[in-house]
Amino acid sequence: MNPDNSKLIKQYFDSATITGALAHSSVVKYKNSIKKFLSITGDKFIGDIDNRDCDAFILQMLSGGATAARARNVLDAMMSLMSFLQKERLIGGNLDLTKIKKPRLPRKDVNFLTLEEIKIFLETISSDIEAGEQIRKVRMMALVMLLLQTGARIGEALSIKIQDIDRINMEVPVIGKGNKARDLYLKTDTLYWIDKYLSIRNSDSDYLFVTLNGKAKWSQTDVGRSFRYYKKRSGITKPFVLHTLRHTTATQLTLKGVPLNSVQHILGHSRLETTMRYYIGAIEKSMAKKVMLDDYFQFIPKDALRLPSPQNSKTGGAPSWPAPCPPLNNICR
Repeated sequence: MNPDNSKLIKQYFDSATITGALAHSSVVKYKNSIKKFLSITGDKFIGDIDNRDCDAFILQMLSGGATAARARNVLDAMMSLMSFLQKERLIGGNLDLTKIKKPRLPRKDVNFLTLEEIKIFLETISSDIEAGEQIRKVRMMALVMLLLQTGARIGEALSIKIQDIDRINMEVPVIGKGNKARDLYLKTDTLYWIDKYLSIRNSDSDYLFVTLNGKAKWSQTDVGRSFRYYKKRSGITKPFVLHTLRHTTATQLTLKGVPLNSVQHILGHSRLETTMRYYIGAIEKSMAKKVMLDDYFQFIPKDALRLPSPQNSKTGGAPSWPAPCPPLNNICR
């Protein structure tokens, strides 16, 4: 890499580390994105980059098969770098940040678990515990309960230390995305499983979630492996990942009538617009589906359809209509 570019990039990441502007995971992603951008522009000196270079980068990424989201992520990292360098007067203003064109992202529905799916997934772990209590099983239940009941990110949950748990106020302070401090709000159900896990684990570590030998903090890679094991055993065919639990918390709270500004606070979003962008679509879809499945809103006369009625052996062969789907809010009480 151009030595002058390396020097400027180092200044940017040093500043981000000192101020906490970027989380550690974000630093890694931003470094890779900036490296990708500069490789496509031929390692051009950062101070000479202009808007035409950004347009050419986007076109090359898209023509090479990259998604619009991938291209935007790389461009966002580069814009963050350029903005810092311009504000610090380390480079000139060749690049007009206000005129950068970004590829449009298709609207993507937020994936979340229904109440019935939550029940199935938790019962899968519970059944495994009942078959023989082991540290790994109870640890998984404690983590899943924490993620579901608080809306925590997996990185936030794994960073919790035992002494951080405020049992009087039922809170846990964490450092979230962008190095922002926030609180997770516990419920007695979650605390029960945390205490059950702590009572059987063998570790002197300050961290709440540790490896089975108790010598190190539980890693996201190992968590993912355990999560996929229970996902497969649950029989739920819908694709979902660990982060889906956070989306599940937000969506289910909103469906229960929790105001979006409260959901915003629970999730630790800086802006209400972020919460709305993610979850309004999911709520609208769920409510529309509920209406269409509710017999109260049935407007097509069944008599007019002249459909053959299934024979019900329990009624002596008398015709019977299929039982209507239960309202969504009655599932998994």
